Amino acid sequence: MKKERSLSWTRTLYLFVVLVLVSLSLILLSQGRQLQPIEGAASVVFTPIQQAAHDATSITGGWLDTLGRMSKLEDENKKLRTALDSVTAENATLQQLKRENENLRAMLKFQTDRPDIKGVQAEVIGGDPTSTMEVLIIDKGTEDGVTSGMAVVSAGGILVGQTKEVKTNRATVLLITDISSSLAVATQNSLIPGVLEGRWQKQGRLLMRHIPRDEKVENGDILLTTGVGGIFPRGLIAGQVYNVRQSEVATEKEAEAYPLAELNALEQVLVITNSPGK
Repeated sequence: MKKERSLSWTRTLYLFVVLVLVSLSLILLSQGRQLQPIEGAASVVFTPIQQAAHDATSITGGWLDTLGRMSKLEDENKKLRTALDSVTAENATLQQLKRENENLRAMLKFQTDRPDIKGVQAEVIGGDPTSTMEVLIIDKGTEDGVTSGMAVVSAGGILVGQTKEVKTNRATVLLITDISSSLAVATQNSLIPGVLEGRWQKQGRLLMRHIPRDEKVENGDILLTTGVGGIFPRGLIAGQVYNVRQSEVATEKEAEAYPLAELNALEQVLVITNSPGK
């Protein structure tokens, strides 16, 4: 047992001495040219590894830099989108105010030109949800002096229709293009009479009927209300002729016309509350 311990100790001592000598030799040789082959071999082995590590570090750094720029661009895009939304909303508001201003000016001019007409300004707040009738809903009703059967015109004074169902703070306006609408009109220049009927449900717009066959009605003629019937004041523009044809009645002819107010784009209207010029 003691002999085995002695041998183990001796081997350890020898190994330690060898390691010390090898270390000293390497230190001495490193100061000269003897280790150049070893250094060259080490360079051959480790240079590609170092290069690969450098490339990987560069690529990773590039990715991180790209991600940083993308994040910055996203932040800038968000700010630009917010600014654009703000400008868009502001522009929409300005356009709305411009339209309202134009409508008010048109109403003022109409009422200046027709001082005999008294009216209540109303906002259009809806239409027919069933899409079976040509109607508008306005925000004025009985508490504003509106009653059933009153003429309604656009901001510029062009005939739109007449009030039908009237409630406290709203009313339904039957448009002149609805098939149940009918009113007495005449051509502006020659005063040829006829009856203007709605044709929307029959894929049309307006039809002037009961025109005497020998009377001259032409494309482009403006149609005005005559005041006959007691609902619409005399002299309101109702439409314009675009096609004259022979009627089914041998002694009559008829003329297709279109309204001169943009009925589907109305925002404000004027309800005529008195009965002038009938």
